[in-house]
Amino acid sequence: MALNPPTDGNRDPYRVPGEHFVLWRCGVEFHLDIDGMGKLKGKGKLIITTLRLVLINEAGVDFKAFDIPYGNLFNEKFCQPIFGSNYWQGSVKPLFNSLPGDTHFKIWFTEGGC
Repeated sequence: MALNPPTDGNRDPYRVPGEHFVLWRCGVEFHLDIDGMGKLKGKGKLIITTLRLVLINEAGVDFKAFDIPYGNLFNEKFCQPIFGSNYWQGSVKPLFNSLPGDTHFKIWFTEGGC
């Protein structure tokens, strides 16, 4: 995982060599709890690629984006509550020790489901 991966002028992430964008989902809210660093919240869009998930915080200044590589993802779970939005939760290990600890995330799909 990486905090604030490089993005272009439209806040779309730059592609990693061999990566393809698969799906964009607007209208998501997300909470990140980074061990040893604290909590971050955002609203924006989720971009699913062949290598990773990228959360784009459209209103963020300090926290613009968050990168979740599939290879570092664990304990993920998709939840469909009777009341409220569907959400996905899980944990991710940091890339190259770029953050002090694991990150626990929740992503709510607030516009049109997942």
